[in-house]
Amino acid sequence: MGGGSGILIFMGLFAAVFFLAGIRDSRERERTRRKKLMEAFGRVSDKEMTPERYRQIQGYLKRHLREGQIDEVTWNDLDMDRLYHRMDQSASGCGEEYLYYLLHSPILDADQAFYTKAQLDFPAKDPDKRVRIQEILSAIGTEDRYSIYDYLDVLDQAQTRPALAHILHALAVPLSLALILVQTQVGVICFLLVIAINMVTYFRDKAKIEPHLVTMKYILRLIGCAERLHKEGCPVFDRDMEELGEALKVLAPFKKGSALIAADAGAGSGSPLDILLDYMRYLTHADLWKFSRMLSLARGREDAIDTLIRVCGRIDTCVSLASFEQTLPRACRPVFAGDGIFQAKDMGHPLLEDPVPNSLEAEGPLLVTGSNASGKSTFLKACALSALLAQTAGIVPASSYESGLFRIFSSMALRDDLQAGESYFVVEIRSLKRILDAAEEPGRPVLCCIDEVLRGTNTVERIAASAEILKTLAGAGALVLAATHDIELTRLLEKDYTNYHFEEQVTEEGVAFSYRLLNGPSDTRNAILLLSAMGFDPSLTDRAEKRAASFLKTGVWETDE
Repeated sequence: MGGGSGILIFMGLFAAVFFLAGIRDSRERERTRRKKLMEAFGRVSDKEMTPERYRQIQGYLKRHLREGQIDEVTWNDLDMDRLYHRMDQSASGCGEEYLYYLLHSPILDADQAFYTKAQLDFPAKDPDKRVRIQEILSAIGTEDRYSIYDYLDVLDQAQTRPALAHILHALAVPLSLALILVQTQVGVICFLLVIAINMVTYFRDKAKIEPHLVTMKYILRLIGCAERLHKEGCPVFDRDMEELGEALKVLAPFKKGSALIAADAGAGSGSPLDILLDYMRYLTHADLWKFSRMLSLARGREDAIDTLIRVCGRIDTCVSLASFEQTLPRACRPVFAGDGIFQAKDMGHPLLEDPVPNSLEAEGPLLVTGSNASGKSTFLKACALSALLAQTAGIVPASSYESGLFRIFSSMALRDDLQAGESYFVVEIRSLKRILDAAEEPGRPVLCCIDEVLRGTNTVERIAASAEILKTLAGAGALVLAATHDIELTRLLEKDYTNYHFEEQVTEEGVAFSYRLLNGPSDTRNAILLLSAMGFDPSLTDRAEKRAASFLKTGVWETDE
């Protein structure tokens, strides 16, 4: 009797030491996390994300497809993966997925803006509140390999053992411990046997329901964080908090007794407390028998779960956007007024550390000419990104911005489609056709940025077809921002397009670019001069210059005799 009591006392002291050490480690982690959150705001994101997570952050987007979202071609043309990574300061998986959705989803009605001015201002104005909210959201965590929506989609496939079987496993633990007080040796043997059986069956049964168990634990973390967020409150998100409260009422039965399943066995921080709790789950099967009950409660409550994800993601994303705004050399809030206009002052590309600002007032299509590397493509991307960020984030990398609301398309950074067996030219005409089809459909005007129209074919057909495509787009009411090397297009389209250009200075030391947008078409031919500046033989460049001058004069290419 005395020996059994001593063993139990020792086990109790051992557990207490683990518990206290776990509390200490937990508090230290909280201090470190709070410091990082405070320091990260207003800096370019250096957050690391696994390739698997990048592939899965589109889960929320896939569940919330709607009119006007940008397509994959435009996303890739504008290098949106890089911009997403630059902006992402999300504390939770909900924030990561919502930010990805937001950047795909430009509004088509000014009244449907994602955020109010007060909401975008709050993270910078109230840093203590912001960090408290981020701390709450960080407890939701992420699932690197899957989106939570992937798990929700397969809940109906879950197969579990009856809850009673797991309850019997749990009861065997205290019964064997009680036996130690009566028959120490027999009790110890029984206790060790129960440990072995329970652990073997735990890992066997858990392996069968692992994806679904992950779902339940994620939902529980989500509910717990939503409750804390609702209690914390945030006046500028009062409507979101109301929706959060309603969803929490629907999910209240789901949480009852949730302490049995809330933590992730085997996935803790490695602290003594986490290790102790893991072994408690292995022995008692607590998370497994509770899972059976929670599975039935989760079915039919997907809309309430979606509301929690949306509200938590919205607030998390708001912090990312406010932080992104602080990193820009120039930033403003957009004004939406009138269809088809585009007015931006001191606009820059948000992925450049120190972009040269350019201003533009466009009420109709424009054509930009200039040599390679002079800034044409970067300017077009800056325009498209300004429009996209205005209609999504509500923040524009410019001193001021006023425009209509657009359906946004681009055709810029195309490549051969080797898998489909399509040449560059076929890919290009498909890309242009999708824009023309959209422009001819009813709805908001199309804003399209097109770089080097039909570059994949010969000069004569390129110029003839490009002129007709650009003319048709303009006639359909699209705001076309196009760049070309073909000076002939400036004359062919002068009635429909306003001309701008970029230029460079070629000197003996090399080539200097100003990256400044200038009025009118380009009136210089610097390609051959660039050959000279790069060290080509003078006799070669002289012959090329004479051949070009002759063609411009006669319209016929000279041939060698």
